[in-house]
Amino acid sequence: MRLPLRVSYLLTPVLSAVLAVSAVAQQAGDYTISGQDMRLAGQTIYLLPAERPLHAAILLALDSVRADATGHFELRGRVPAPDIYHLRVGRQPRGQVVPLTGQPEQLTAQVTEVRGNTRQAPAAYLLQASGSPAVALLRAFQPYFRLRDTAAPAGDQHLRRLENMLRAQAASPLAPYLTFHYLRLHASARPLLDSLTTRFAREQPASPYLPRLRELLAAAPTLAIGALAPDFTLPDLHGQPVTLSSLRGHYVLVDFWASWCGPCRAANPTVVAAYQRHYERVPDFTVLSVSFDEQPAAWKKAVAQDALPWMQVTDQRGVRSPTGHLYQIVGIPATFLLDPQGRIIAKDLQGPALSRELGRLLK
Repeated sequence: MRLPLRVSYLLTPVLSAVLAVSAVAQQAGDYTISGQDMRLAGQTIYLLPAERPLHAAILLALDSVRADATGHFELRGRVPAPDIYHLRVGRQPRGQVVPLTGQPEQLTAQVTEVRGNTRQAPAAYLLQASGSPAVALLRAFQPYFRLRDTAAPAGDQHLRRLENMLRAQAASPLAPYLTFHYLRLHASARPLLDSLTTRFAREQPASPYLPRLRELLAAAPTLAIGALAPDFTLPDLHGQPVTLSSLRGHYVLVDFWASWCGPCRAANPTVVAAYQRHYERVPDFTVLSVSFDEQPAAWKKAVAQDALPWMQVTDQRGVRSPTGHLYQIVGIPATFLLDPQGRIIAKDLQGPALSRELGRLLK
């Protein structure tokens, strides 16, 4: 799944062991998360805020503790506000989301050992919390996280179920987060997005996602299927400015990515194959990759490593840059397919869906 700036990896196999979580006398807003697993011995366990403005920015931990020689750890504190937080083991690039609602939390965590897709990749450990109503709600929503505009009947059915769940849980601090991150790309969800935002304004006026939902609603018509894609100008690999509208006359796949994004790198071979399949046969097709790397060297190295032959530009201000805001990017990879007039004809094409759509259009 694609995460708000959430970065996931294709990792196998999965081995798990249950951690016991102790509960102590708590006041509203307090949390206690503890457990024991030998694989965590000597590791530092971090509780991190939901997001950071730039991927390369220093992310200050809300809480941290070093597991002892037996792998026992305990995090205790008080959350500054109800939100989605992350539990992370050591300095691993990936954490696991955990909603903390400002109520005394009594959780059970599960350690999951995951390995990369190469033998050299070290094992990583994820801490998956369970046992609170908010965590249960988050898991209940997971089947609906991949809504897309392509699928019509199944997509509409999923949307109706998601609507019922969100309305029933509109008072939960989790609801604005889920609404913001998982409804933005579904064109038929706009009425639901609008009505839920109005309800959140009444029931949760302090939610950090409320102003962002309002921004989405204000900009949403510009990213509808059939709308003219917002224009931008960004520097290429040689520092020369490239303007999106200069590619009019071509079908353009605008691909938002970054070198640090595991799913983006995993998707690159599929995009390369699609480009090679269609570029020679259909001269009016091209790809424009937009990187959100803050480090130019990392960006250029990834372009070379992944052998990306098409035009590359970058916005070094990250996903929450003006370009990211213009295209309502909350997670990458994200793609927009434009017709020769510069109008959006498909969004968020990944894997086989990308090949099918290009094959249909570029006959």
